[in-house]
Order: sequence, then C-alpha cells, then structure tokens
Amino acid sequence: MGRRSHHAESLGAVALDTLVHDCTAFAHFLVDLPPRARVGMCSEQEGFAEVVTEILTNQALLGDKAGITKSDIEAFQESNERVAMLDARLPAIKKLVEMMEETRALEDDKRQRQVNAFADSIERRAKTTGDKTLLAKYEKTRTYRSAVAKKGVKTRTKSAKAAEVDGAEAPAKG
Repeated sequence: MGRRSHHAESLGAVALDTLVHDCTAFAHFLVDLPPRARVGMCSEQEGFAEVVTEILTNQALLGDKAGITKSDIEAFQESNERVAMLDARLPAIKKLVEMMEETRALEDDKRQRQVNAFADSIERRAKTTGDKTLLAKYEKTRTYRSAVAKKGVKTRTKSAKAAEVDGAEAPAKG
C-alpha cells in the first residue's frame, strides 16, 4: 500500500493548552505561499474519507486498469499523511496564536492605560509644584496620550453617526 512516512508517528490531536510545538517534522514540506495563492485551490469536502478508502481498497486489483499508478498512490498517501499531521497540530497552534494575540492586546491595553496615567500624573505634579520642566521633559508622553484620546472620540462619534443612519434606514416594525 505504499510507504509510511517516518514523520507520521503520532497523529493524535495535540492538547489545546500545549505551549510548545515542535514542527520540525514538517520543515521539508511546509510552504509559505504568496498572497492569494490559495484562491482556486481545491479543499476537502464531505465524504472524502470514504473516497480515500475506496481508492486504497481498489488499488491492488483495479489500480492499473484505472490508470492509477503505484507512484500516484504513494504521492496520494504521502499527502494524506501530511494533512493528518497538520490537522493534529493546527487546532492547538491556532489556539496558541489566539491566546498570544489576546495576551498581547491585554498587555498593550495595560501599558496604554499606564501612559495615560503617567501623563495625567505629570500634568498634576507640574500644576501643583509649578515645575514647567516636567511638561517639557514629558511632552511626547502628553502629546501621545492626547492624540490617542482624540482618535477615540473621533471613532466613537463616527460609530454613533453610523448607528443613527442605520436606525433611520431600518424599516418600522408593526
């Protein structure tokens, strides 16, 4: 039935909380396609497992007659093994990427809020002490905080206007 890849040793699903993923076994076949290269590619549809079983079951007796060579079947099985290897790891890796993105967002939010607090503190201290050098030395911090705040107001205003337009265009219920 063809050769078994030495990389297909464990095709069981990887736990979603796994933080270390050794994908070196994939190195010889992993690709990084250019943008939009996947457009038009065929993908697995419902019933594919039954098709694989049918092809492999009939190969010994009917493969040559059907024009399916031994090398065709070996390449087909290799692709099946590779997909199974990737499928076993993808959910856990996707979850890890999701967790990393969410953690980054949380940590970024923390530091942005800290910068806002720092800027407020600087302005309060400068006002209470009369030390104008604080304002000059932390000008970029204060400007950054103000720019972020202005952008937030602009976004909220734009969203509110869009919601008003959507509400006005909605048909009356009755």
